[in-house]
Amino acid sequence: MKETQLPDVSWLEAYRTDSPNFGLERMERLLELRGKPHLQLSVIHIAGTNGKGSTIAHLRQLLQQKGLKVGTFTSPYLVSYNEQIAINGSAISDLDLQQLLTDYQALLAQQAEDALLLGVTEFEIATALAYDYFVQQQVDVALIEVGMGGLLDSTNVCRPDLTAISTIGLDHVALLGDSLEKIAEQKAGIIKPTVPVVTGRIAPQALEVIKKTAAQKGAPLLTCPQDYQAEYIHSTEQGQVFSFANAYRAEAYYRTALLGLHQIDNAALAIELCDTYCRLKGLPLLSQTEVDEALLRAVWPGRLEKLSERPLILIDGAHNPHAMRSLLASLSEHYPAQKKQLLFACIQTKSLEEMVGLLKTVPAAELTLTAFADKRSFSREAMEELAEKEGLSYRDWPDYLEHYLAAEHEADELLLLTGSLYFLAQVRPYIIKKLNPRQE
Repeated sequence: MKETQLPDVSWLEAYRTDSPNFGLERMERLLELRGKPHLQLSVIHIAGTNGKGSTIAHLRQLLQQKGLKVGTFTSPYLVSYNEQIAINGSAISDLDLQQLLTDYQALLAQQAEDALLLGVTEFEIATALAYDYFVQQQVDVALIEVGMGGLLDSTNVCRPDLTAISTIGLDHVALLGDSLEKIAEQKAGIIKPTVPVVTGRIAPQALEVIKKTAAQKGAPLLTCPQDYQAEYIHSTEQGQVFSFANAYRAEAYYRTALLGLHQIDNAALAIELCDTYCRLKGLPLLSQTEVDEALLRAVWPGRLEKLSERPLILIDGAHNPHAMRSLLASLSEHYPAQKKQLLFACIQTKSLEEMVGLLKTVPAAELTLTAFADKRSFSREAMEELAEKEGLSYRDWPDYLEHYLAAEHEADELLLLTGSLYFLAQVRPYIIKKLNPRQE
């Protein structure tokens, strides 16, 4: 029977905060009251500035190929709150989510006098829900994405079998530090004694911090390109072809369905994690064909996602300079000849002027700034002021898209919307509905 009652997440808004309330004491207490579900799971814990979600999207498919029941906790959501907590790619049902919300609402009401739970945040509650749900559903393995940083992030209460750090870049500098070394120190906080850690392609100064932490904790460290290697080969209609080799696999070609040169690194990290996990658990490794099939099934909306072929419309949640540089490299590789229309908006914690500066370097491109309806967004006034300062245009995005979608466009033109996943969460359904007016 189709569920008609949507889960009521409105009460969670009271726990929403503009800045994280770092620390693990509240999480430990909250989960203790629920029977410590976070200690009853096999967990792969994944941190990184960028690439966490895409790595999880690849890794989930690889582990499912082994026949495992795979839970995923990712954020933020693009379409519905439910998608943050999923099993084998299926979001938690409205019924199950509502039951958990009701349970936690009652629990927090009962514990209103508990001083340790004062200041508990929305993300902490969501994290607890995920651990709880995965135990209830008896998943074989849970892929847990760090929210911010690592050391003091609410997800860092688990006892993982394996950890990963995808990338290190400058983001959330006011909270995590203003250098790659300081940020790496926070990310390396997920490393646990004797638990293997796998890294993506990371700058030497940040990698040194990770190496030091791993050595101090006796955690085996696997890095790219020292312990596994991946190189982009070319693109086809099915996706990107890349080579991969590690201690268990001779060099061979694989494909990922996700666009973007950085997705090669994310797919490679996922293969290394899957192989390492299988070795830890005594499972046979996937064959080359099985790996290839799994990677081609990977889907991760909002990351160089193509919403339309004609006109060519792409969306990408590049929300910091590190991600923006990767996006622009991918644009140059995949769409070098296209004339580009760029529509950009971002939230207030991000490096606005640096990202605008990067977008201004795109050849044959017209950049327009906008704002969106979210208290986290830079205001319309701020974006108009920056547009005037930089010699750019400002347009309200619904007006911009209304006119763009109604106009005729050349075959060698594309529109890219970028800057914030929160922005994409609003424009994506708008575009899809405009392009498919009869779609329910």
